[in-house]
Amino acid sequence: MNPNVIDAHNHLGVRPGATQTGSDLVARMETVGCGKAVIFPFVEGTYSNEPILQAYREFPDRLIPFCAVNPWDGKAAVDELRRCVEKLGFKGLKLHPTLHGYHLSDPSLVDPIFDAADQLGIPVITHGASDLFNSPLECAAIARRFPRVPLLIAHMGLFWSVDQAIQCAGEVKNLFLEVSRVPAFEIATAVRELGPEKVIYGTDSPFVDYEQEFSRMKRVVSSKDGYDLIMGGNMARILRLA
Repeated sequence: MNPNVIDAHNHLGVRPGATQTGSDLVARMETVGCGKAVIFPFVEGTYSNEPILQAYREFPDRLIPFCAVNPWDGKAAVDELRRCVEKLGFKGLKLHPTLHGYHLSDPSLVDPIFDAADQLGIPVITHGASDLFNSPLECAAIARRFPRVPLLIAHMGLFWSVDQAIQCAGEVKNLFLEVSRVPAFEIATAVRELGPEKVIYGTDSPFVDYEQEFSRMKRVVSSKDGYDLIMGGNMARILRLA
């Protein structure tokens, strides 16, 4: 097991067609030697951050808890974010503009969430497949407004907005590309154009072949230093891990 490898994208809980517990994820991690994994809930329909807390308490050395909130909940969303981080030890935030139906760069709706993330000193990961609600331009706009908040674009604009995601990440210092479910060619393009410092490994389990998501990363970066950054070094720096 490599303690420096961090998988930045995993869902826990139960939803139609998918389920994953903390134990399930740790077993998957063991198959490839992954040291740590970021976890957050499925956010379809009614969801809770409590299963994330339970899994974190069961595997505190392996799992890194992120909460999820819906900005449409207004002050309640901000309060839940603060509760999770300040009282429960959560390390970051997951947003899903597509499922919850809002533009990520909407100032009146989303700025209070990012303002809280800024004050709490945590990163945000957003669903970032090709979609008007969370396009790379939406991500770049809010990242520019909150330059101290690291923002990860999950799926790096797959499929139709990958080039735009790479361009935006190159222009905005606190914008990063998370590569879950992205083919090796597109990841290699991002590494070549941006350098490994802007690219972050993730899987999107349980929706993937976990071993395949891991093994493809050896094909996208040639240097050991670059590989180590992508596979955990960048995320460790963002999370301020020792």
